Amino acid sequence: MDPALARTPSSPPVLFKDGLGQRRLSFSAANEPLELLALHDELTAVSSFEFALRDRVSRISSFQSEHFPRVRGVERIGKAGPLAVVSEHVQGDRLSQILEFAETQLLPIETDAALCLIRQLVHAVSVLHQKAPDLCHGAIGPERIVVTPQARLVIVEHVLGSALEQLHYSHEQYWMSLRIPLPRVGSGPQFDRRSDVTQAGITALALIVGRQIAEDEYPSRVAEMAGGTWTLSSTGGIEPLPASLKEWLLRAIQLDPRNPFPSALEAWAELDRVLKYSDPLAEIAALKLFLTRYHTRVAAADATNTQSPTQPPVAPVAHVVTRPTPVPATAPKPPASTPASVQTPASPVQMPASPVPASTAAPRPQPVVSSPSPHATPSMSLHAITSPSHASTRPGPPGAPAVTPQATDHEDEVDDSRPEEAVMEKITRSQRVRLIAAAVGLIALTSGGTLAARRFFVPAPATESQGMLAVQTNPAGATVVIDGQQRGATPLSVALRPGRHVLELVTEGDVRSMPVTITAGGQVSHFIELPKTSSALGELQIRTEPAGAQVSVDGHSLGKSPLTADGLTPGQHTVTLENDLGTVTQKVTIESGTTASLVVPMSAPRGAPLSGWIAVSAAVDLQLYENQRLLGSSQTDRIMVPVGRHDLEISNEALGFRAARTVNVSPGQVASIKLDLPKAPMALNAAPWAEVWVDGNRVGETPIGSVPVSIGPHEVVFRHPELGERRVVTTVTLMGPAKVSVDMRKK
Repeated sequence: MDPALARTPSSPPVLFKDGLGQRRLSFSAANEPLELLALHDELTAVSSFEFALRDRVSRISSFQSEHFPRVRGVERIGKAGPLAVVSEHVQGDRLSQILEFAETQLLPIETDAALCLIRQLVHAVSVLHQKAPDLCHGAIGPERIVVTPQARLVIVEHVLGSALEQLHYSHEQYWMSLRIPLPRVGSGPQFDRRSDVTQAGITALALIVGRQIAEDEYPSRVAEMAGGTWTLSSTGGIEPLPASLKEWLLRAIQLDPRNPFPSALEAWAELDRVLKYSDPLAEIAALKLFLTRYHTRVAAADATNTQSPTQPPVAPVAHVVTRPTPVPATAPKPPASTPASVQTPASPVQMPASPVPASTAAPRPQPVVSSPSPHATPSMSLHAITSPSHASTRPGPPGAPAVTPQATDHEDEVDDSRPEEAVMEKITRSQRVRLIAAAVGLIALTSGGTLAARRFFVPAPATESQGMLAVQTNPAGATVVIDGQQRGATPLSVALRPGRHVLELVTEGDVRSMPVTITAGGQVSHFIELPKTSSALGELQIRTEPAGAQVSVDGHSLGKSPLTADGLTPGQHTVTLENDLGTVTQKVTIESGTTASLVVPMSAPRGAPLSGWIAVSAAVDLQLYENQRLLGSSQTDRIMVPVGRHDLEISNEALGFRAARTVNVSPGQVASIKLDLPKAPMALNAAPWAEVWVDGNRVGETPIGSVPVSIGPHEVVFRHPELGERRVVTTVTLMGPAKVSVDMRKK
């Protein structure tokens, strides 16, 4: 047992479960929190699943990123427990649980919050594809994404791709059983970089519509969903999802046959172009605000569920924000699908704010074209009018005039002297207010035809005593300091008091200062070209032939080749490569902002043996093939082969058994392969009846419909207290159930 699992209890608490298995919390010997993915037995029953999983874990051991937790290894929980993937535990909430709660509790995911998560998701997958071009995640989805309390997205369980491919499910099985969407290309399901992009695209679509994609919606309805999302323009008209973002979704989900994204690197570059003029700071602020509301609502729901069943739940008191809105002289007739409570614009209503402290609540702003304030209360998300589960609030066709309800200064009064009627009235009014609040939130949205031209949200209008300063730089990301106080990074919009101010833009090794004058109610914009600075560090890509050599740079062990050593200072570095064939030392010169490459053939030292052996341990005779050429059988003590990597096919045609294994043979060494044979059913019967033993183990009394035993020969003993004993040797195969029947009355 790995020391990391030294403190694993016999029944660790279950954190989350899905089609892959259960996630359990454990602790290492150093008291570090670990997460154990206890895989379902149906997955690990496939003989090649575990081998592919362990191979992937060893190959990706050197990969590190803030968006991926470190994988510690693959272990068994207990002596005969399930196979588990051991990873560092990430504190946060699974995105699938967030989406489910948001849908059932009518908690909108604002578009800025969704875009913040989509940015992080696509960037994280692009990092994986860049650092490990031959690997893919294979199971990206809301179930495998954790959002931390600090609004950071982390993709977990990124070592399963090659193992899941061994299941050989159909497209429908992967989606229905494991929630894994795969592109419909080629002869069957494929796990590659395109499959990762497809899964990231489906996850992005789920964030935009604000709920999980239903089982019957993929793949038949995703194109309609990607093209059927609506938003409101700054003039109050209804417009579809920006064309640039819609096109990106279609290319990511692989629904655009002309130009699909081949990897996340291309998807990230295009998404960065689409969102070029959006405000990442506002997106982060919106996501953090949503998480605050989400955790508050979850805590309130948990508190309600724990109340005494004899006492009725106490409805939480929401802070109410009212804003008078003028009603048009002639109100247009709303669509037929709009609820009656929304169809009457003249009805006075109040708009309840989200359950956050009163100090953070603010009136929803009137639509204006300007950069958003990170402190403004975000508007309703796009999915509020597009999700099929909320079809009753879907707006009419483009051009339909907006309906703006009018707010009042106090709530409708309810007669508390009749408790039952008061409770029912409050429930009815809560539903009515929720629907009207959704319509009011939609009117506060201001997005244009393309995402690159406008913001999705509008800011709170500047007060009369302040003005606005908008700063953009090329390239973006410069630190903004105003009057000696750091205010964020470009692009940035900030409210300032009237008067003279000193604006400083800080980049690596450079500070640019300029005076600005702000007038009350005015806006000052600056666009500044900054000198592009290259990174002061460099990278080194290291490959060996054969692969798997231990790599050290300047005495620091980095893992096994192939790998990329990043963050190297300019100058000369010493690279040491070591494997069973010997040790090689190379001097490499690194330049700033560049990636160097080192390819080293690890040849055998003079006089060293150039061959090794393979030994196979199994209960039955097995044949070993490589490239369809017979190498030998398991009856041979060991088989001599050349040094290096060998992809083997191990089979027994009579038993219907076939498996694939990969071994690395070192000079003069024996590479051992131990095979656990799969099990098949065996039916047993005797006339008139008998007790039955299989290989010395009692299995019961006949008739016995199915006894799972490993394939191969088995001795079956039938015993009757009066008719004696009968022994039968039978062979169990994978080609059909074995049936053994005897007549104890015959001599």
